[in-house]
Parts: sequence; C-alpha cells; structure tokens
Amino acid sequence: MTIADQLLASFSRIAASDGGSLSLIEESAEKIRLAYRPGAEADCEDGVCTLPQAELEAMIRAWLARKAPDLALEIALVAA
Repeated sequence: MTIADQLLASFSRIAASDGGSLSLIEESAEKIRLAYRPGAEADCEDGVCTLPQAELEAMIRAWLARKAPDLALEIALVAA
C-alpha cells in the first residue's frame, strides 16, 4: 500500500461524513496531489457541524509530515 493509499484510507471517511470526497489525482516520488470535493455545509443547529476544509487539510498535512516528510502535498478544491 502506497503512502497515498494510506492517506486516502485514513481521511476519505472523514471527508465523506458530510457528503464530501477525497480522491487521488497524482502520486510521484516528490508529491501527492488530491482532489477534495466538500459536502453540504451544516448549519450546526443539531449540534453536529462539518469539519472545515482548512482543518481537514491541516490534519492531512500533519499526518503526511509524520509518515513521509519529504513529500509535498497539493489539494485541489473541486466544486460540488
């Protein structure tokens, strides 16, 4: 299993929890490029809010820094 596969396995469910998706665009020896399509925005009236994109990206970057610190990460935002 590649680093990109591990990353997707770790974070795809988080993205999907609000109807979003995370997919691999490219993986090379230097970088991983992902596509992120955000899900519906929750209004938090029921006490459950979606994870903001910036926080999801920060979590992914922190994970990648521990697993493969030499890899660069690019995340492209895809319109819903």
